[in-house]
Amino acid sequence: MKKVVLNLCVAMLCSLSQVAYSQGEIRVNQIGYCQDSPKWAMVADIDAKSVTVCNANDGKVVLSNVPVTKSEYWKESGENIQWVDFSALKTPGRYFLQIGETVSFPFEIKQNSVYDEISLWSLKAFYLWRSSTEIPAKYATFKGVSFARQAGHPDTEVLIHKSAASEKLPEGKIVSAPKGWYDAGDYNKYVVNAGITVHNLALAYEMYPNYFKKLNLNIPESNDNVPDILNELMWEYEWLLAMQDPNDGGVYCKLSTLRFCGMVQPHEDQQPRYMIGKTTTSALDFAAVMAAGARIFADYEKEFPGFSKKALDAAVRAWDWAEKYPDIKFDNPSDVRTGSYSDDYFEDERLFAAAELFVTTKDKKYFSKINFEQRFEMPTWRYVAGTGLMTLFFHLDKLPLDAKEKAMVESKYLKLADEYCELANKSAGRYPVKKFDWGSNGEISTTGAFLGLAYRHQKDASKSNADKYKMQMLNCFDYLLGVNATNYCFLSGFGSKSPRNQHDRRNESDNIDEPIPGYLSGGVATGFQNRDCGMDKYPSTFPAKAYYDGTCSFSTNEIAINWNAPFVLLTTIIQNEFCK
Repeated sequence: MKKVVLNLCVAMLCSLSQVAYSQGEIRVNQIGYCQDSPKWAMVADIDAKSVTVCNANDGKVVLSNVPVTKSEYWKESGENIQWVDFSALKTPGRYFLQIGETVSFPFEIKQNSVYDEISLWSLKAFYLWRSSTEIPAKYATFKGVSFARQAGHPDTEVLIHKSAASEKLPEGKIVSAPKGWYDAGDYNKYVVNAGITVHNLALAYEMYPNYFKKLNLNIPESNDNVPDILNELMWEYEWLLAMQDPNDGGVYCKLSTLRFCGMVQPHEDQQPRYMIGKTTTSALDFAAVMAAGARIFADYEKEFPGFSKKALDAAVRAWDWAEKYPDIKFDNPSDVRTGSYSDDYFEDERLFAAAELFVTTKDKKYFSKINFEQRFEMPTWRYVAGTGLMTLFFHLDKLPLDAKEKAMVESKYLKLADEYCELANKSAGRYPVKKFDWGSNGEISTTGAFLGLAYRHQKDASKSNADKYKMQMLNCFDYLLGVNATNYCFLSGFGSKSPRNQHDRRNESDNIDEPIPGYLSGGVATGFQNRDCGMDKYPSTFPAKAYYDGTCSFSTNEIAINWNAPFVLLTTIIQNEFCK
């Protein structure tokens, strides 16, 4: 276990007395706030009649009589909550909030660079997740600490499992599928989870290509003519292409061991690895991201000759396979105990794939396959209809649709955005999600990004409702970085109080005191505590506080590519819309 260090600073307060920062009742975005953006803090169980903002360097009061909302009970945290609005403070600097003898963690206010480091490292986390390669120190050093590691899982000799066997590729046949990213805290690679992950990163690039053309991640490919986010995506795409059966166009569900390995480094896991399962879900998710890949790499034909055509051909073959086999579900075979990503509803994946193929090809036969009468929820790996909706909504003005069809897409999108704004409005904690479920931070990141896209669209159209999407997007972002009932900034390596013992085999076995930076913990989740650490390890039974920074807590403290990716998208939107 990593050494437990909370980075509790000591500061000179407005009263000039010496006390430790933050007893937890005043919760701020521990990274900071853009100079001209709204700035809110959460106050729990203290009377916030008199709030001051102080300079963290000398303790002097810089803002007093700060507006505060009336107290409201938040049943999910068991606390009386008030909200402090210090948006009036725009002067760059380092500050803290004080109410009586209680102070917050320090935070910064900047215009152009306050989120630069979290933007870089939350995306660079994917480089550190790379399979089949060593990670040298020159690309993996953070604040003087090297997170270099040896190469693991070359995946050049992968066995066909009986669940994926065919006449031409029978059980036991050896195939090669190197590269890709490890999925989460384990070392397996899953096509279904790659789908929503790649979508979020590809959309981030499509929304702000000029931003990413300037963003240097310091990865091995950084000196070429390709944006680093695309170089990183290509590492995943090359693996994904190898997950397609070359004979029939179907797509394997996962490349996995039969059992999870222990808490060891990648090169120490020597278990045989298998191609397992072949289903409608994996085929459609694959078709979606391959269609997107054909689109985003079209401008880099010189650097990746033939890739766009290869990706589109692969997408069409996977789509055709899913049309032929429209309802093949995956469940783990009896001898397999790794992640299943099982799903028995396929209309959402069909929408996702059809949307991406339509946007790339402009062929309306794909649009005609979309069922817009299905339920729409905030995207998760299991429900990706909203993912396809995001793609359609972003590209709407350039699509060959009539006015009625465009209005229908817009209506579906904004209706879902409004639903989640209303959830936040009804919550004393401004929590924009229906429940505290496994991976809640991933869902909050996705919700924030979804609302950010709504904000950008409505702002560009000069619509008066743009501000409500902006506010809830920023609430999501602030929640993840400290404005929550746990008082944690959930991104490792950042903030005054952040996870140190994430459920991650690399992190647990590297013999380094510091956590690997840039990873978003899964976040508060109820119903699983007795399955991992035991209820006695968790600090509270209230849902909004059901988080434990321990390696055993796979339900609240694991990491996953599908949680980091929407955080990257959300941060990218905020960087480009508010912090220019």
